[in-house]
Amino acid sequence: MGINLEKTKKFFMTAGKKIWEYTKIAKFELIVLFGALILDLLSKFIIAKTMSVGQTVVLIPNFLEFYYTINKKAAFGSSFGLENFLGIEGIRILFLIMTVIAVCVFCFFLYYFRGKHILARLSLALIISGALGNFYDRLFLKGVRDFVQIVFFGLDLPILGDSFAIFNVADMALVFGVIIFAVYFIFMYKTPKEEFAGPVQKFEDENGNYLTKAELEQIRESNAAALKEELQKPQDEVKEEAQKPQDEEVKEEKGTIR
Repeated sequence: MGINLEKTKKFFMTAGKKIWEYTKIAKFELIVLFGALILDLLSKFIIAKTMSVGQTVVLIPNFLEFYYTINKKAAFGSSFGLENFLGIEGIRILFLIMTVIAVCVFCFFLYYFRGKHILARLSLALIISGALGNFYDRLFLKGVRDFVQIVFFGLDLPILGDSFAIFNVADMALVFGVIIFAVYFIFMYKTPKEEFAGPVQKFEDENGNYLTKAELEQIRESNAAALKEELQKPQDEVKEEAQKPQDEEVKEEKGTIR
């Protein structure tokens, strides 16, 4: 079974057009996504260049430290015991595959929520940027560069210990993204029927442009008025032609009377 080149070409052209149109209305979320991603990679680069693995720099005594480490497990150094079955390399490959799938899913949701509530778009952009930041490290460095460590004021707490798990900017983007999305979903999310009536909802017209409901109605009214005017022109011309003989007869009668 061969590949239909014409259909394939049409599919990619349509997809490219939709993506291009999407970028026109998605400036906010794209700025957040790439901004958080650049901040994550830049902070990791600076730490890797200025610190050695295992080195600690105290920023706020008994509270905030930079401790540079390479995490070969999941976020916050957890692996849920999978290293006993898959090994470290197996865990890396597993999380690479899971990240690709997750990013594709969240990109779909980001497109689905286009033009909708700002918190939904903000949260999804942060989640995608965090996933991509750690994906880069796992793919090219075979481990994630972590360096932020929060110390519990010198206390040794039950279960938690004396400090929180070491993390990075990508982890923060993921966590904040999930929290913001949870707040949005619980307190602000509306059903699709309700959201379509909202002022921020945008619709795609036959030309692939995204317009608000009011803009679409205005265009339709304008088109309807233009069509009505075009249809009215022939009728007016017919009336004028029919009126000419009558006007001439009236003139002739007036001339005769005189």
